[in-house]
Amino acid sequence: MNRRALLGVVAAFAGLAGCAADTDGASDLDPGDPDEETSASAQTTRTCASTDDALFFHGMHGYGRDLGGGGVCAPRLENTGANGFWSGAAFTSAPGAEVVGGYSAGRIPLIRRLAADRGRERTAVLLDGSWSDGARFEGKTGPAIVEAWLAADPSRTFVLVYIPSSAGWREYAALASGPAASQVKVCAVRTGHLELPRVVGSSLLRAPSSWLSERCPTGTAR
Repeated sequence: MNRRALLGVVAAFAGLAGCAADTDGASDLDPGDPDEETSASAQTTRTCASTDDALFFHGMHGYGRDLGGGGVCAPRLENTGANGFWSGAAFTSAPGAEVVGGYSAGRIPLIRRLAADRGRERTAVLLDGSWSDGARFEGKTGPAIVEAWLAADPSRTFVLVYIPSSAGWREYAALASGPAASQVKVCAVRTGHLELPRVVGSSLLRAPSSWLSERCPTGTAR
């Protein structure tokens, strides 16, 4: 195959990949703007077991859902619709959870839950949000919501675990230099986005303080 033909094949595959990653304004990292019907709902019939120590929102296409189990409640989310990221799933009842986390697109229900202050969790974990949302949460930004959530209770902690080559982490990392600095923990992990849940493991959600001291004592994961 000559060079021109090879370039044509590469371009064709790139175009197909672009179509797969951008459908109706969504991507594999962001489900797009909320449907008015689902985003307005704060109702849910989902309930985690009372023995679950953490509630976790996985990413699109189920990425990261394997962190569920063993005390981590990970409700199944669809990319769109009544069980989507903008649905009432954000307000899943988790009576025993001390930790709530979100990975990739799971940042959306995580931030919405913090904004509503509906849970009893004292630690929130954002695992590579991978997107700069702007003021899409009813006119507020994610970092502003996290800052308000922390200010409401000094015993609360926000943990940011991110990939340096990813997007959307800088605005959250800046909280470590703000008024709630003592309540913010930041850790960089040098791996791929899809590999991150496997690399950090569910112990980050079950015992975030221990994970940070053992795996990320200097701000960069071992």
